[in-house]
Amino acid sequence: MPHSDPPPTAIPTAGKGPNVAIVGGGLIGVMLGLGLSHRNIPFTIYERASDWHEIGAGVALTSVAQSSMQRLHPEVLPALHRVAKANHFGFWDGFTPSTKEAAQASEALHFLLDVPGTDYWCCMRSQFLRELVALLPKGSTRFNKELESYVDDPSREQVLLRFTDGTIAEADTLLGADGIHSRTRQLLLGDDNPAAHASFTHQVGYRTVLPISESIEAMGEAKGGSDFCIHTGPNAYVPSYPMLDGTEKVLNLTTVIYTPEPWSHGEKMVAPATHDEVSKVFQDWSPPIRDLIAKFPEKLMKWGIFDMADHPAPTYASGRVAILGDAAHASTPFLGAGGAMGIEDALAMASAMQVVRDASTSAATIPAALQAFSAVRLERSQWLVQSSREMGAIFQCRDPSAGSDGNRWRVEAEQRTNKIWEFDVDGMVKQIRLEFEQRTAGLA
Repeated sequence: MPHSDPPPTAIPTAGKGPNVAIVGGGLIGVMLGLGLSHRNIPFTIYERASDWHEIGAGVALTSVAQSSMQRLHPEVLPALHRVAKANHFGFWDGFTPSTKEAAQASEALHFLLDVPGTDYWCCMRSQFLRELVALLPKGSTRFNKELESYVDDPSREQVLLRFTDGTIAEADTLLGADGIHSRTRQLLLGDDNPAAHASFTHQVGYRTVLPISESIEAMGEAKGGSDFCIHTGPNAYVPSYPMLDGTEKVLNLTTVIYTPEPWSHGEKMVAPATHDEVSKVFQDWSPPIRDLIAKFPEKLMKWGIFDMADHPAPTYASGRVAILGDAAHASTPFLGAGGAMGIEDALAMASAMQVVRDASTSAATIPAALQAFSAVRLERSQWLVQSSREMGAIFQCRDPSAGSDGNRWRVEAEQRTNKIWEFDVDGMVKQIRLEFEQRTAGLA
């Protein structure tokens, strides 16, 4: 595959790198920090929470995401492998089979994505983040720092960051990895720009983690104990996969349910929910899925799924400020690649900061590097956002042209996932440098 070439084991050093402020201490912000650290570029992560925190039980990462990790920092991929397990996607009919035996029969399998290189590594987000945080340089993170505004005036030597606690900081560049409801994006694009705000997708997710013995009881040894399964049916999508919670093997179970209703909780992504909200959607599904849903707790949390499909950002950079990851292109989960796209961003941005470090000092080098990043990342990442929405309609039987045709689903999924997997991350890095050189040609 194009992204499978071995990465360089060392990054050559040149001049003093830019001083980077990273807003957001989730997986992407921390990976970007590690990529900068490996390139000897000084940075500080500003995180609004009081400690390290990741929303969501599990994450599944593609092979191209792993290729990007290798090139970010030599210890990132080993950190993933310490807490993750590899698997392939199997897409199953979760609605029609009338018995447990029928649900496990080959006739219920729509298709299996098992081409070499298409494995996903699945783990607890919090465990992976903990492994990554241990690699950060000491003193590189400031907690309880929520961005309120910034000043990026060409007359100023640095960007000024203002936080809601009244404190300030300065940096040569501000990089926002502050998630779906990014304050950095709102400031960069202007709060009255529709693209400054993510849109509710009319998808609501519910998560739980089950002991592996309970999932095997419901779905059988293979589907409940070892396989990455996605069960599909009318207006819902149910991915499940085993992962490690410490040393214990558990099943990460998610349901993503379409609703015509608006999200009534503003920009709050998480809200209280009840078991009945979930179970009523699945009352006519196959017995194993009903058995799984029955294991959700009586009181639980739901999360509203927002993305950038309705109003894509026209750019990811302005002046000495840029956005990446969900802050730039939040996506629905139907292609399982939102996290991978953010990791590609982290590599692209670390590479952009490296070309700034390697260039002769000029006031134009940082804006040129950020524009190079935006130019290289915009089309691919925004394609994913739109394609994932389309795939969601297919999997939830809401696309009349696809219906419940498993063969059509397989063709659609393979075409889209091939575009995700068959990506040349080294070519991306080279393109960042080329775009930068074109933008800085002739600068003193």
